[in-house]
Amino acid sequence: MESVLIAVGAMVPMLLILVVVHELGHFATARSLGVKVLEFGVGFPPRAFGFYTGRTRVLISPDTRFVNLDGEASLRTGQLVKVISSEDTEGNLVAQVIEGPRPRRGLTGRLPGKGEPREDFGRDDWLKHDGKVRAVEDGSFVLADMLFSVNWTLLGGFVRLAGESNPDVPRSLASKGVGTRFLVLVAGPLMNAILPIVFFTVLLMLPQDVLVGRLMVGEVSPGSPAQEAGVKAGDAILQANGHKIENSGDLIRAINLNGGSTMEWLVDRGGGQQIITVTPRFDQDAGRWLVGILTEMVGAHTERRSNPPWVALRDSFVNTWELLVLVKQGMSGAFSQGSAPQLSGPIGIAQIAGEFTREGGLAGWLTITILLSINLAILNILPIPMLDGGRLVFVMLEWVRRGKRVPPEREGLVHLIGFAVLIGLIVVISANDVLRLIDGRSFLGG
Repeated sequence: MESVLIAVGAMVPMLLILVVVHELGHFATARSLGVKVLEFGVGFPPRAFGFYTGRTRVLISPDTRFVNLDGEASLRTGQLVKVISSEDTEGNLVAQVIEGPRPRRGLTGRLPGKGEPREDFGRDDWLKHDGKVRAVEDGSFVLADMLFSVNWTLLGGFVRLAGESNPDVPRSLASKGVGTRFLVLVAGPLMNAILPIVFFTVLLMLPQDVLVGRLMVGEVSPGSPAQEAGVKAGDAILQANGHKIENSGDLIRAINLNGGSTMEWLVDRGGGQQIITVTPRFDQDAGRWLVGILTEMVGAHTERRSNPPWVALRDSFVNTWELLVLVKQGMSGAFSQGSAPQLSGPIGIAQIAGEFTREGGLAGWLTITILLSINLAILNILPIPMLDGGRLVFVMLEWVRRGKRVPPEREGLVHLIGFAVLIGLIVVISANDVLRLIDGRSFLGG
């Protein structure tokens, strides 16, 4: 039970932060580029509470239809209304329908999204935006129509944009040019790639005990890359590709960063230093690059290390870039050997988060959050239907075809099929995660 509580307690805030930061990238970029954002949600429905913000000026014309309201004079500051707007030739929003609160019982309908559904007014090329009246002017009113919501299922977040697939809706994402849509779509994965910089800065500032010493080669496997390169038992590994080696973790990191390229080791053999070139091989069972040696520490001792903020911030950029390379090297190595990278579903992610948190505390939680953020950035940028990368494919295709779009119905069908495949894949992966738990297998080798 304790392991389950740790796993859930580690996973929920981790996923909440990762997804909200991802959606924040879409949200901020969309608003800055003039795309109408209708809602930014923390968690997933059902809704707990929400509030409106923003200042959207909406004109009132003689053709504006009022529902549950007695004309323009009945509009009041603070009133919740549902508005359907068109856009005039000057880019102003013009209200076609303004619907006031329906007669309600008790508190029903007071919060956005509560109460009975409204009647379907308007056309598909009109903007439907709900909100709270901020000010009423002669022939217009100011509407706070961007909803910040907090929802009960705290496992992520979302951004709801106007007309994501309909270019006829005023101020919609689909109505914008290729460049704007590209930036809005890529902003989410980019935020997941940037988040590790923040977390690495915190992690590098935390005092941590580090085991350091002289890393010696204990055994060399026959036929391994190390044996072919001339590495011998008793060699002390001082550097790998110019990086100082103080423990086995340093060497593993250098090998994974290098991938399948030839790397240079500086070793001490019998009191003399020499350079040896080694080319790692990808091991499918281990899921990483190996050279075929067993190491041991000589003169091992623990040092408590931390970094001042300016050093931690500087090194966080380097560490984030190295982690991006590590993930890329692992994926390319797996695919080059004809195998798929190891995948985990929600259950597996919870297990991993719990194990890292239990073993490393806050530092462990930050480490797995950083790793998952990088993986989320890469996964979302891949050309997978339903994800950001899949939508980017259609944007780039439109650019190649010089503005000729794929019909929204066809694009929607592709994303629908992709969604079904993703759900099926998650089910299969989750089943494998359950089997791993039943067998008592651990991601940390326990």
